[in-house]
Amino acid sequence: MCSRVMSAMKNRKLLASLVIVLMVVSVVCLFMWLERTSFEDHFLNIMKDLDSAERKIEVVSWFEREYNLTELFMWVHKNLEFVPVNETFERNTDPAKILESGKGRCEEFSILFVAGCLAHGYQSRIVVAVDTSNPIHFVGQHVWAEVKLDGWVHVDPSDRVWNEPYRYEAWGWGKNIDSKVKIYAFEEGKYEDVTSNYKRKD
Repeated sequence: MCSRVMSAMKNRKLLASLVIVLMVVSVVCLFMWLERTSFEDHFLNIMKDLDSAERKIEVVSWFEREYNLTELFMWVHKNLEFVPVNETFERNTDPAKILESGKGRCEEFSILFVAGCLAHGYQSRIVVAVDTSNPIHFVGQHVWAEVKLDGWVHVDPSDRVWNEPYRYEAWGWGKNIDSKVKIYAFEEGKYEDVTSNYKRKD
């Protein structure tokens, strides 16, 4: 009788432990989903705005004539000053506010470049490297752009670099590309994992 009672108590403790573990896993999964959704929504919303007819009309009005891709690349640098990491400034995702402030880092440079490209009829998208090792909080590493010519071409407006997709492997976070660091390209209404395009094949 005593052993049966002890066995029942052990089973209850085991069941209670299992319920607690399941609850913890559920909460962690929820946070992971919310963080992932927040990260995705941030860039999907930016691209939705940049690709809207209203935004394109506004952006194209900033130019006195039609610009080619090289001119757009130079135009961004003429109008934006890079803000060092140790300095604070007001961050923006609205290209009009970015242009007005005249300041930015990689995200602002990329948004302004993609906005100019889309307004001129070039297919362009925002690309984001993100550290996914912490399931609760994704950490953005860098933002750049791509334009579609024969295929998607790497463009890093903040660093003044064009078509050098493997350059990030030499950066601090670059050694983790394809393990902890994933790279996503965002267009209006969709995104895709483009990590393999930024990692040399061994």
